[in-house]
Amino acid sequence: MHVSKNDTLAGLPLIKIRDFLRNYPQGHNITAASAEADLGLTSAQAQTVLQAIADAGFIEAKQEVQGGGVGGKYSLTALGSRLCVARFVKRITRAKADALVAQMLERVTEINERDELVFRVKRVRAFGSYASDAPEVGDVDLAVDLEPRHPDRDIIEQLLARAVASGKRLNTYMAQLGYGEQEVQQLLKGRSPYLSIQSGDCPEKFGVPAIDLFSAA
Repeated sequence: MHVSKNDTLAGLPLIKIRDFLRNYPQGHNITAASAEADLGLTSAQAQTVLQAIADAGFIEAKQEVQGGGVGGKYSLTALGSRLCVARFVKRITRAKADALVAQMLERVTEINERDELVFRVKRVRAFGSYASDAPEVGDVDLAVDLEPRHPDRDIIEQLLARAVASGKRLNTYMAQLGYGEQEVQQLLKGRSPYLSIQSGDCPEKFGVPAIDLFSAA
């Protein structure tokens, strides 16, 4: 998704709209009251902003209200989900993006050779601007599929053991279970602000084309 720090919608910075929508992932209700509270708007302003967000395709009405007003419930669309993961970074040349992808693929090899990691990389696809023929791209959207390195072993035991071995303060059971996947995603990203790691089914969810970058043998 091509977005800029200078982009606005309904008089608000688009990055502020993105941050607002991040609070309401698909399945959650977005209302004028939530826009008032989160964006510091009056009731009238909130309705205007929600209508603009809907007109832009980022949200859609969940139910109609009497008189066709905009005070009803909205939910995030696929395009809105793309906005939520968009990074407002300066666009880069295709050559620089290619270099970042090449470095990422080197990290895939390194990750898959590290036996202590719970997961290995099964498949990587690119979608968004990098999957087009644009000479410049924004962030490189990557759809990544992971798979257990040792499927014959108890996955819960592996995840908990890896969380303990990390030495990190993971205060909840769910945080401990999620660490193994997050660790691999962070290693894959390599601290680059231009690489956006998403779940493997993102292209299908967004209905956008994708190109294969890596597939495990």
